[in-house]
Amino acid sequence: MSEYAEGTAEEKQSFWGNLPDVPGYMDQKLPTMDKSLDTYFDKNMEAIIEEWGLLVENDMLDLERRVNKVTAEINQLYDHKDIISERVTKLDAVITRLEGR
Repeated sequence: MSEYAEGTAEEKQSFWGNLPDVPGYMDQKLPTMDKSLDTYFDKNMEAIIEEWGLLVENDMLDLERRVNKVTAEINQLYDHKDIISERVTKLDAVITRLEGR
């Protein structure tokens, strides 16, 4: 066999068989920009959220509750629009009468 011969299929399989069979082993050993960014964000996420004023899930839930409350109040005002309009008309008449004195 020459020094450039490829060898048998068994020899090729034995090479791959010698590699560690741990999930993610190669991913951990090969550096990438994505991994560097992931590590950075994992370590600094709280500071980034606060510095940039980003919303988190609790903030979104609070905003959703506030929007629901305001929507309910608007609906209530709209439902009583006729009553409010009558009161405004009566108040306008009273103010006009008072100004006439």
